Amino acid sequence: MFSVDAANRPNYYKYLARLNFEAAKSADDCVGHWPGYEIAAPPPVMTLCAHSIELSLKAFLLDQGIDENAVRKLSHDLMACWELCEALGAEIKDLDKSLLAIVSDLLASGRLRYGEKSKLGKVPVFGPLTTLCQQCLDLCGAPKTTDIVNR
Repeated sequence: MFSVDAANRPNYYKYLARLNFEAAKSADDCVGHWPGYEIAAPPPVMTLCAHSIELSLKAFLLDQGIDENAVRKLSHDLMACWELCEALGAEIKDLDKSLLAIVSDLLASGRLRYGEKSKLGKVPVFGPLTTLCQQCLDLCGAPKTTDIVNR
């Protein structure tokens, strides 16, 4: 493992965002087809996706010069992270803001860890969740898996 400091933190967040997303895909391949998960992604898969989204948005903010303490104060509020990204010029074509709001609510409230519904009354399915993750990874310029394993 290497040392992380303010200079390389955005790139480290990008790496972790990719790592969480790849782990989510692997976890979904393993447990996503178990009975009960036909409609909603399994909580561990959603957790990994939520962290991928959070790290991607925060990497973008750090790359835009936002102070690390200010980024950390956003906590797990993905909607607040996105709104700040948007204010700084971020654009994601066809961003599903309602899905982002659900994931944000689940992550920030802690309900995600326990498989509880969002206060918005919904839980995400894996397909749209992967699209959202990939959009956020693209936004921040996260490395592709091949960039990491083919070094």
